[in-house]
Amino acid sequence: MSFSKSLTIFAFALMPLHGAAQSPSLQDAFDRFPEFPGTTVYVGGEVLTMNPDAPLAEAVAVRNGRIVDVGTLEGIEGRLPEGSYAIDRSFEDKVIVPGFIEQHLHPLLGALAMMSDAIISIEDWQSPAGFAPLANSEEEFRQRLSEVINTYDPSSGRPLMVWGYHALWHGDMSRAILDELAPDIPLAVWQRSTHEMYFNSAAIKQLDITEEYIASWSSELARSQANLEKGLFLEAAFWEHVFFEKFAPVYASIDRVMEALEFTEDYYHRSGITTLAEPAGPVDQNAQALVAEAFGPDDTPFNFYFIPDGRTLGGLFLNTEGPEKVLSETEAMLAWSEGRTQFLPKQVKLLLDGAIFSELMIMRDGYLDGHEGEWIMTPDFFKQVFDLYWDAGFQVHVHNLGDGGLDILLDALEAAMQRNPRYDHRTVVVHFGYAQPDQIARIKRLGAIVSGNSVYTPTLADRYAAGSVGSERTERMVPLGDAVRAGIPFSMHSDMPMAPAEPLKYMWAAVNRIATSGRVVGPDQRISAEDALEGITIGAAYSLQLEDEIGSIEPGKLANFTILEENPLTVDPLTLADIKVWGTVLEGRLQPAPLAAGEDNDEADASQRINNPERVLMASLRHARSKAHYHDHSQTTQSTVYDPLGISAYGSR
Repeated sequence: MSFSKSLTIFAFALMPLHGAAQSPSLQDAFDRFPEFPGTTVYVGGEVLTMNPDAPLAEAVAVRNGRIVDVGTLEGIEGRLPEGSYAIDRSFEDKVIVPGFIEQHLHPLLGALAMMSDAIISIEDWQSPAGFAPLANSEEEFRQRLSEVINTYDPSSGRPLMVWGYHALWHGDMSRAILDELAPDIPLAVWQRSTHEMYFNSAAIKQLDITEEYIASWSSELARSQANLEKGLFLEAAFWEHVFFEKFAPVYASIDRVMEALEFTEDYYHRSGITTLAEPAGPVDQNAQALVAEAFGPDDTPFNFYFIPDGRTLGGLFLNTEGPEKVLSETEAMLAWSEGRTQFLPKQVKLLLDGAIFSELMIMRDGYLDGHEGEWIMTPDFFKQVFDLYWDAGFQVHVHNLGDGGLDILLDALEAAMQRNPRYDHRTVVVHFGYAQPDQIARIKRLGAIVSGNSVYTPTLADRYAAGSVGSERTERMVPLGDAVRAGIPFSMHSDMPMAPAEPLKYMWAAVNRIATSGRVVGPDQRISAEDALEGITIGAAYSLQLEDEIGSIEPGKLANFTILEENPLTVDPLTLADIKVWGTVLEGRLQPAPLAAGEDNDEADASQRINNPERVLMASLRHARSKAHYHDHSQTTQSTVYDPLGISAYGSR
């Protein structure tokens, strides 16, 4: 188009406005046209902003999915042009808080646990199959396990699997015990930690787990963590071999996994979560694609972020193709992002010592019964991989449970800081199971941060104090009080299925630290409700380097809110976990939490709103896909991938 023609069109467009005397300003001219509100002002009973400069507000203004103003209703109205906004009083009798952030969980792992043939655990759970009450003794566990065995359908062609077993509650477990209970059907018992599994002889035969198979593993650590005679496989033996290579391809059909993922989607929404992250998800594009199918569409009620698994990538490539291959494979994963599932750049997770639920964490002074913990990454290998990612400028999240393992983590961090100092590295001590006062001081001095699983304390403290950990160390389990006093940035998480993904429950656990016996565990490690709310909002955002986008209610940030029926900062601290969640707002979109069949919105019990197995079908309907089948992305990437769920083996089913 020529300049002269453009000028003519522009002049023609302005013809109604000709003459300065007739039209003093463009705004006066535009006032003749209808105006449509572009901003919505939400009025809350209270607005808890988590902005220390203005912690309380009356209303929040939202436009195009972002917050544009916060304050009193009168003040916001005075700052917005007349006719440019609408007032929404839907939350006038409720409490608006920043959208809850689940800093660390595992949706595929949680889905696999939830789709067990039965959950017989040390605490109550809801699953797609219904409510599963806790089993508090060996007798109760054995009785319920026998009942499940009697329901086995041989035509399923897969082992029977039960999740939730823990020796301190449920007694000894072995291949021989399972053979006695189920001599003729294949049976697997998944330990509560998910880091170990027991098989009976029929399951071992069906899965073709042999001495020759174990001997073929290249990792000495993995071979040492396999006990075929006992039918027990833990940590590297379980995760790197038996689970992914043998068990999952037989047990977990894609349809069953997708149904369980749809259940967890409603579950997270009902808990008030607007942002979730999975550090160290499966290092496989096909497995990640399953999560993207479930959580990627725009109507998903939250945003989901992956963080690559540096342990697996390091094990695959460091000693074969070198450090550059490890880094290039890590960066290649960023291209796997899809819709509301994205990878966080320049972040990685490593795993150091064993699971707390298995009592396999590495403890400074060992265990009172003489057993030893287990490494997931040996200290030498951990330091190699940590240094590689550190020097490449990554934020490193490190799974660590025991104070002995924490020494190794802090030694590696201190050596890296001396060799190659970095500012604002935000190395995350993930789970924060046990830490001594001298370690708290080192964490602070070295600039690390922590993300604690506060639910460990009420769940485990009584049995661990009376058992091989002992009472003195148990008083310091998840010492968030020390972290707050030291000024260490912190967040909280569930690591589901290590704990139910219910942020209000993390708050309750951290504020009260009440064990199942009713006693307070480590009173000096309790934190305030305000600190706890920070741990599931702005603190969690900071740990993921997302604090400029989410975590507090401030102008410029995404309009992500959790809508509560009560103020978590003023209720009786003992009732924090019982606060009802109305729903969420995601980037300005109102999202009432889904209800169970027959549930009344006003009278519903809080626990039923959080854990509701009857929403799987509704979730499936709401997320009806335009695609007729799940994609196999294995031919679309140039990177070498690891297939941890065996998806390539059964992806066509």
